[in-house]
Amino acid sequence: MRAKSALALALALALALALALALASLQPAGAAEFKLAVIQFEPWGMRNPDPQAKEKLIGVVVDLAREFERRSGHTVHLTLTPYIRVEQELESGETDFAIMAWGDARARYANRGQAFKPPLVFGARFRKGAEVGSYEELRKLSLGTPRGLKVDPRYDIDPEMRKEWVLDYSTGVRMLGAGRSIDGVVGSLSSIDYAAAKQGVMDKFGGTLVLNTTALAVAFSKKSPKIGLEAEVNAVFRAISEEGLDRKIYEKWFYGR
Repeated sequence: MRAKSALALALALALALALALALASLQPAGAAEFKLAVIQFEPWGMRNPDPQAKEKLIGVVVDLAREFERRSGHTVHLTLTPYIRVEQELESGETDFAIMAWGDARARYANRGQAFKPPLVFGARFRKGAEVGSYEELRKLSLGTPRGLKVDPRYDIDPEMRKEWVLDYSTGVRMLGAGRSIDGVVGSLSSIDYAAAKQGVMDKFGGTLVLNTTALAVAFSKKSPKIGLEAEVNAVFRAISEEGLDRKIYEKWFYGR
């Protein structure tokens, strides 16, 4: 009886060991797990409206991260994060990297990595009838500005600008569409237009003043414990961009193509 028990225990241990080895073989040698703070701006990063879906987050950044996983064998832990907190987590090293519109002020705590297509145009989208034609004239207006967003080096530090801080583009667009106290929304023009189209308030918007052109890019935290893998991360994303997949992902989310 004891012999049978010992044999059963040995078989169980052998099976457990085989299972552990099989699972380990699914993880490529040298594979790492990265933390990526996903900016909470539609359609860059947002919760999946389908509660039954396996993928809980969706958007441009999520698709780029999943393609990175597929090609590299690494895993990426995604956390949907308000924009201003993404900056804080990059500075502290709490997140390894982010994918966001690059601003030179970020160079103090993050390295600019691979850039993606298309370029991002930043500026002000005005309420009809509130348009102005120069940067200086912007100071006359009240402008919905996502908190923490890097818009333009002048605008970001200008104490004379009347910035109405909002959580995100959707909030700013909603305020303008409802006829509340702002004359325009400032930031990525494609993101503003996406929110306005989704909310059905494009008819409330008039002209545009362009302030800056930048790129969506990898921002790798200088305090990340994975900083030694930075070059490899950028090489994978470079291949994605060279194949034109970054533009296809962008057009999928912004234009449904």
